[in-house]
Amino acid sequence: MAFLHSRIFKLIIFLVVLGCLLVGRLFYLQIVNSSKLAVEGLNGRVQEVPVEVARGIIVDRNGIPLTNTTQRFRIVVFPSQFIDKTIAIEKLAALTGYSRESLINRIAKDARPFKLESDINMDLAYRINAAKIPGVLAVAERMRYGYGSLASHITGYINTADNRGVSGIELIYDERLRGNEPEYAAALVDATQRIIPGLGYKRLRLDTGEGPHNVVLTIDARIQKTVEQVMDSQVDKGAIIVMRPSTGEVLAMASRPNFNANYILDYLAKDSAPLLNRAVVAYQPGSVFKLVVAAAALENEIVRPNDKFFDPGYIDVNHLRFKGWDFERGGRGEITFEQAMAYSSNPVFIDVGLKLGAQKLVGFAQKLGFGYHTKLDFDGEDDGNLPDPDRIYPGEIANLAIGQGSFEATPLQIVSLVATIANDGIKVDPYIVSRFTLQDGRIITTYNASRGTRVLSRKTALELRHMMAAVTKYGTGQAAYVDTVGSAGKTGSAETGQIDKNGHGVNHAWFAGYAPVDNPQYAVVVFVEEGMSGGDIAAPIFREVVEGIIAKSK
Repeated sequence: MAFLHSRIFKLIIFLVVLGCLLVGRLFYLQIVNSSKLAVEGLNGRVQEVPVEVARGIIVDRNGIPLTNTTQRFRIVVFPSQFIDKTIAIEKLAALTGYSRESLINRIAKDARPFKLESDINMDLAYRINAAKIPGVLAVAERMRYGYGSLASHITGYINTADNRGVSGIELIYDERLRGNEPEYAAALVDATQRIIPGLGYKRLRLDTGEGPHNVVLTIDARIQKTVEQVMDSQVDKGAIIVMRPSTGEVLAMASRPNFNANYILDYLAKDSAPLLNRAVVAYQPGSVFKLVVAAAALENEIVRPNDKFFDPGYIDVNHLRFKGWDFERGGRGEITFEQAMAYSSNPVFIDVGLKLGAQKLVGFAQKLGFGYHTKLDFDGEDDGNLPDPDRIYPGEIANLAIGQGSFEATPLQIVSLVATIANDGIKVDPYIVSRFTLQDGRIITTYNASRGTRVLSRKTALELRHMMAAVTKYGTGQAAYVDTVGSAGKTGSAETGQIDKNGHGVNHAWFAGYAPVDNPQYAVVVFVEEGMSGGDIAAPIFREVVEGIIAKSK
């Protein structure tokens, strides 16, 4: 009897173990390996055409899509589903305008399902599907880039041949954005390759993992749109950046000329270089660099805002005469250092730059973020250029003090400088990506603002802010003054060494500033390539941008 009980007990144990193994295998097949089975299941039971390659979308800080904003329609043809090929071709040709010959040749080339190359509109897509031609289907595809898309130079573009990023966010985060499998337009068929009754055509997307990641930017689409609208009406070539001084968040960044990412080949050979993101390209900044000279001089206690200077309209350095913009009128005469900033006095700032010397001036410029790229580390970002302090001579110091000579900086570096001053001397690294999410919205990675580094004393930053406010109150930047909230900044007109067709020198125009004046929320740089005058051209653009931002924030 005991022997019998032992046999029964062993049998029960065996059945329990076998049951566990079967349940485990079923779980593996249905849950863990379901994607693989689905892929394998397509063979022989589904005729499919890839209509969309899975790729994560890029959205602004509020979830507004900057990619995948519109859709187009394409015609998918399943030749094996034709009941009468001649009738199907006749109907399709009549609806679409394709010639019978081109359709016959395309079908003869390959009997497998295919997409016709040309896009069609929604009305035609509706009529094609309403015609119910066996083997013909109109499907919607999301366009990666809409017409008139925002932030083209930020998002960048992809190579549609391999779905890989070529520039911008598309390139920098290509591995995160790329998906593994396309979405299919599929015909579910039986063993004879005929559509299974009641099932017809389906859209299929195979689950082969967590899928592509979405990228959430710090960009605010409302501010970006304001910036781009202003640029489209007033800037042929240039860049504008808006940044939050306290956090380093880039709220808007635009470059002109613009481009349509759907037609990249049209822009590759253009002399105006529309694919170039001028926001991260280095140029001579002109008198905007006087902010750095003033910061270094104030921090080193070489000068105070109320110290007096005499401006005769020029200064001689080693037998070289450097003229101020008001040379013809005999200069400004006796002025304070604050007034020298307001009136953008070249003689005074060259004098102060020489007193600082190459080591202190170049060293302080490096401390404030010049000579190397920002931690935004954006696609194509330049380092800019600072002269070697060990090889610089007095004439070059004079040029550097007014933002000329070999010195170059990007608009991104300039807006970071202004943000540092507006943030009471604390330098916060700019950033443009906030987080990554899965397709179901789950957050997988979050980026936060850096804690920042104090590079200017609070006292120096406050003195600089007062000097920048003087620029917009009574100086060269009065056109940048915003009546409702106040503003502060600095103009720049950088000589390029080029001559226009009228024999006049060609200048780049700059204005860099912040607003509101008492509680800075926006640091803004306006750069207009070949814009001639910072005060006349860039300053009013700054005002219009800030007024637009303030109006939309209410």
